[in-house]
Amino acid sequence: MKGRLWGLLGGIVMLNSCGQIAERKQPPPSLYQLSQSDLNLSGEQLAKGYCASCHVMPDPEILDKATWKKVLPDMRKRMGLYLEEDFGTSLPEDEGVPEGIYSKIPFITQERWKKLEAYYLENAPDYPLPQIPKVSPKSGIPGFQLEEPDFQFVRPSLTTMLRIHPQTGRLFLGHRFRSLFELDPALGFSQRDSIPTAIAPVEIHWNPDQSFELLTMGLMDPANDSLGVISHFTKSGKSWNESLVFSKLMRPVHVEIADWNGDGKSDYAICEFGNHLGQFSLHLSQASGYQQHMLKKDSGARRSMAVDYDGDGDLDMLVLMTQAKEGIILFENLGDGKFREKPLLSFQPAFGSSDFRFEDVTGDGQRELILVNGDNADQSQILKNYHGVRIFARDQKGEYQEKWFYPMYGASGLEVGDFDQDGMVDLVAISFFPDRNQRPYQNLIYFKQMNSGVFQPYVLEKQLEDHWLTLTKGDLDGDGDEDLVIGTFAFDQLYQAPKENWRPFVVLRNKLK
Repeated sequence: MKGRLWGLLGGIVMLNSCGQIAERKQPPPSLYQLSQSDLNLSGEQLAKGYCASCHVMPDPEILDKATWKKVLPDMRKRMGLYLEEDFGTSLPEDEGVPEGIYSKIPFITQERWKKLEAYYLENAPDYPLPQIPKVSPKSGIPGFQLEEPDFQFVRPSLTTMLRIHPQTGRLFLGHRFRSLFELDPALGFSQRDSIPTAIAPVEIHWNPDQSFELLTMGLMDPANDSLGVISHFTKSGKSWNESLVFSKLMRPVHVEIADWNGDGKSDYAICEFGNHLGQFSLHLSQASGYQQHMLKKDSGARRSMAVDYDGDGDLDMLVLMTQAKEGIILFENLGDGKFREKPLLSFQPAFGSSDFRFEDVTGDGQRELILVNGDNADQSQILKNYHGVRIFARDQKGEYQEKWFYPMYGASGLEVGDFDQDGMVDLVAISFFPDRNQRPYQNLIYFKQMNSGVFQPYVLEKQLEDHWLTLTKGDLDGDGDEDLVIGTFAFDQLYQAPKENWRPFVVLRNKLK
C-alpha cells in the first residue's frame, strides 16, 4: 500500500506543473488508483488527480459558476457516482449512450466529490471572463469585394461543404439534404449539375480523370451510428455512377488521401468524429483492397494532414483531436504500416478546437501550427474568452509555444494564404458562435499580415448575420488570385420549410487582378 500511495502522490505533484496548453510528461494516476487510496486530499488535489486522469485538467476560471453547476453533474456520473438529486432523471443507457462511457461502479466517494465540486464552484468567476484587450478590427476587407449571389428560388440554406475545382474554378457545394451541386461562377453560379448523394457531403477529392471521391457524414447531429461513406463517382454521359470505397463510418468529417506506404497508390486517413465513440484510422492500399490501421480509438478526430514532418522522405500525419481529449498529435511514419504517436499540443476539454493548418506564416522558413478554437455546441454554451485564433511556433527543443493569439468568440473555420501576394501569409477565420451583440460584428475576420507576426484584423463593411459553417479558398475566375467563399447553415431551416430564397454562400472576390 505504501508504495502505491507514494506513486499516487508523485503523480499529483507532477500534475501541479500541468498548464492549460501543455503536453503531459508522464501519465496521471488512474481512476482506480485514486478510488483505492485513503489520502486526505484537498479539492484542488482531487481535481488534479480525477480530472486529469481523462484529459487536461481544466482551471475553474474557464467557466462561470452557473455553467459549472450544469457541467459537473455529468462528470460525476461518468465516474459512476449517482446522488439523490439524480433520481427521476434518465440514465445514460436510456439515451443511447454506449456502455463504458459512464462507469457502473463509483470511482469517487460522495465526500471526495463534494470537495472537488466545491473547488470549482468557489474558484470560478460569477460571470464569464471578458476577452483580453485586442486590436479592434477595421471595417472593410482590403482587396476584396463582397458578392451575394441572387438565387431566385426557395431552398433550405444548409451548406455542408464548399470546394473550388482547381482547374475549372467551378464551385462544388454539399447540401445537408443528400445533394452535391456543381455551380458555374462565370454564369452567376448557375447550376451545371446536381448529384444525389448520401446525407451531408463534407469532403471531395478530384482525380486527374475528373472522377472524384466524396465523403458524406450520414448524420450531422451527435450520434454513435455508423452511416458515413466514402464513394467514388465517375461520369458516363450525363449521369454519374457511384461505387462505395468505405462504408459504416462513424460520423466522419474529414478524409486525407495520400501515399503513406510508398506503393504509388492512394491511402485514406479517415477522421470518424462520432459522438461518444469515434476513431482515427489509416487505410493502407494492399494488393487487393485496404488494410485498416487504428491510430486513435477516441471520438473527436476533426482533421488530418499528410506531411513529411521529420524530413526523412516519407509522409507522416498531423491530426486535430477535439471533444474532451483535445490536441494536435503527430503520427510519425516508421514504415511497414507502423506509426509512433507524439502529442504536440494538448488543451483543456472546453477549449473547442475546430480547425488547423501547418504553414510558414512568419516567413522564417519554419512552419507553424495555426489553430482556431470556438466550438460551442456542448454543455457549456457561454461566451469564452479563450476562443480565437492562435499561432504556435516550435522552439529549439522542438516543442510548440503560443506566439500569437487573437480572441474571437466561436472561431470555427480557417483559411491561410498570401491573398494580396505581398510575400506575407494572411489568415481568414469565421465564427459559427459569435457574440451577436459585439461591435464591430465579428463572425468573419480577415487578418492581413503587416510585418512578420503582426496582423491587422478587418471585418466586413456590411454586417451579415448569417450562420457561417464552411469556408474555402480558390480561384473562381481564373485570374491568378485566390477568392473566398463562405457557406451558410441556417439551423432554423432544418425543421421548418424556408420562406426566403436560397442563400447558400457569399463570395469575397479578390480584386488584386
